[in-house]
Amino acid sequence: MTPNRREILMFASLGISSYAGMKLWRAGATGLPSEPLARGNAFPKLPIGMNLAGIADWEPGFPFKNLFLGARPWLTRNLSGSGPHDTKAQEAFQYDSDGYPLQVPVASPGEAEPQTVFTYVPNVRKPGKYVLLYDGEGEIDGLASTRVVSRKPGRLLLEMTHDGKRYEAVTIRRSKLGNHVRNIRLLAAEHESSNLDNDPFLPEFLDFCRPFHCLRFMDWTGTNNSTEEEWENRKRASFYTMRAVSGDPDAIWGPAPTSFQRRFSGGVAIELMIQLCNTLKIAPWFCIPHRATDNYIRQFARMVRDTLDPSLKVYLEYSNEIWNWGFHQAGWMLRSPLAGALVEAKGGKAWKDSGKTQGEGHPERIGALFRRAFSIWEREWSGDARKRLVRVGAVQAAWFDASKRTIRWCLDNGGLDAVSPAAYVGPDKAIYQKWEALGAALTAEMVIDDMTRVLNATREGSGLSQIVAFGKQHGLAYVAYEGGQHIQPKGQAELPYSPALAAAQADPRMYDLYIELLRLNRDLDCSLFNHFSSVGRQGTRWGSWGAKASYDEPNTGSPKMRALLECNVEHA
Repeated sequence: MTPNRREILMFASLGISSYAGMKLWRAGATGLPSEPLARGNAFPKLPIGMNLAGIADWEPGFPFKNLFLGARPWLTRNLSGSGPHDTKAQEAFQYDSDGYPLQVPVASPGEAEPQTVFTYVPNVRKPGKYVLLYDGEGEIDGLASTRVVSRKPGRLLLEMTHDGKRYEAVTIRRSKLGNHVRNIRLLAAEHESSNLDNDPFLPEFLDFCRPFHCLRFMDWTGTNNSTEEEWENRKRASFYTMRAVSGDPDAIWGPAPTSFQRRFSGGVAIELMIQLCNTLKIAPWFCIPHRATDNYIRQFARMVRDTLDPSLKVYLEYSNEIWNWGFHQAGWMLRSPLAGALVEAKGGKAWKDSGKTQGEGHPERIGALFRRAFSIWEREWSGDARKRLVRVGAVQAAWFDASKRTIRWCLDNGGLDAVSPAAYVGPDKAIYQKWEALGAALTAEMVIDDMTRVLNATREGSGLSQIVAFGKQHGLAYVAYEGGQHIQPKGQAELPYSPALAAAQADPRMYDLYIELLRLNRDLDCSLFNHFSSVGRQGTRWGSWGAKASYDEPNTGSPKMRALLECNVEHA
């Protein structure tokens, strides 16, 4: 897992050490009422969008009929099945452009036995019969809890447990060179006859997405710690998995990703994201990979322009939380010669030293990188198309000055359309200290009480409202790239008070907390509130980001989802 992706680790670049500077939404007067507005019979209405959960075999938010699109990168094992779980011989295989090995088994230097490949697939769907279809000549088998019931060339009938605890896995034991196993599709039996080109998404996933005004694809594209650079190497819709593999090509924090690992960058294919939005008539929110070349950004812009439904807006963001030092993109930004050159070209100072090895002025660097991406899209989205493009300046709610400097850079160098801080409600340092002292005595009711006090204090003065007000002064809309509850144990550790945080997610008063959070954002004239996130596990030490725990969970059983839907403005 990555470090706490919500925790703002901004101080390294400016030499600030006080944790107090991280308190969310606590800087300055806003002119907003000091108490929540009376609800009466009305709900605060505003357009709600949704961040879609990332693609992983253990996550309940998996969206595709074809389970193989959630497969992990190939692991390797001895042909006999003996020896290590993963012999790490991936580089011994040759692969086609869709990631399938051209021949199995193969010899690998240092291994006594021929090597085969296998992968884990989603284990969170419904138990029962599944069908595995494939092209080519070879032998496929089940591993872990996946059992083959019957087989014939090109088709296996499988029994899968899908209890979320035991692994489901598939192995290619043999694949013929010249007609290798490829185009694997793993489907519930009732979906065997589906046309996956035209209808790749689970119906319950489509139903979940249907009410929302925007779908943000940050996690789908593996934006955080992305290794994506060249357009010609991007993930295609025909690739065997839509899982993203992150890494640090500069090898600052560990070994650089291998050539095998680089094949899996990019997450879900852009074509599939566009297809989803066209199907549902919902606006996409795209995040440009931080390492993307000019040509990558240009081709991305052209593909969306040429294939997205022309009635839809497009929200455009560069990377994600590029100020957050828990992600590789932040360190890359501060070291980047590209960012430095962009700042210097406008007369700014970007380096602490003459050798240009120590970057400074990260707000201006971020603004320059934003404008680089925006300007490329502007050239491709001219004329009437430009009216549909929303250039989003995603900034840091906790640090008004840095956010203002980033937005100011954009305003002075070509413009943008919207300012976008996150809109979370979560514990601060004092609350964490209180919870630590209470330990197992903490209750869900206490958690909601604490969050309600945080939310009320937000109305009295906040970095969020300062950023929004600054944007309004310059004609910028306010959209929240992420928002919702931000309740997790400190440091994402298993702590005595963790059960209370989990229980708070389903507490009826979580509904009231969400109503008031949305009311606050409505009062700030938020034109789009993107909840983080769609469907996900609840009560884990990593957080409880999902609006609900599964697609099957009734909305009435999820206070977060119910509040989002009841406050959402219906589509025109």
